Amino acid sequence: MNSFEMSEWINRPPQEVFDFLSYPPNAAGYVDNIKEGHQVSDGPVGVGTVFSETRLVNNQEATVELVVSAYDPPRTFGIGNETMGVEINYTYTLEPENGGTRVTWACDLKASGLKRMMLPMVAGIMKKEDGDHLQNVKQVLESR
Repeated sequence: MNSFEMSEWINRPPQEVFDFLSYPPNAAGYVDNIKEGHQVSDGPVGVGTVFSETRLVNNQEATVELVVSAYDPPRTFGIGNETMGVEINYTYTLEPENGGTRVTWACDLKASGLKRMMLPMVAGIMKKEDGDHLQNVKQVLESR
């Protein structure tokens, strides 16, 4: 398993959901182990925009740079990074559904050489750590 996908229906219009998801510093409010985030590059958010994110990993803070890889409002947002030889790419696809938005989140992992053998374990860890974030986004947006 080098990738996985999850989906959630949110009772908010696609543009509102897209605006919230496509600004990664918001993640500190819906992913427990993310402590903070901020935009590093200048200008409006788009493909190539760089963000910094600090997470708690094994009770230690770790900061990574995330780069926007897809930006097509209000349909698609992608962001990724490379950590210790593993390329991680998250893609959010949004579709109008029943007066709200169906969000599909896909996580794709890539590595070369011996690191490829670690991908199933990394995917399992990521799914466990971030797997409930769409439900958290739903709760945050629907409680506004």
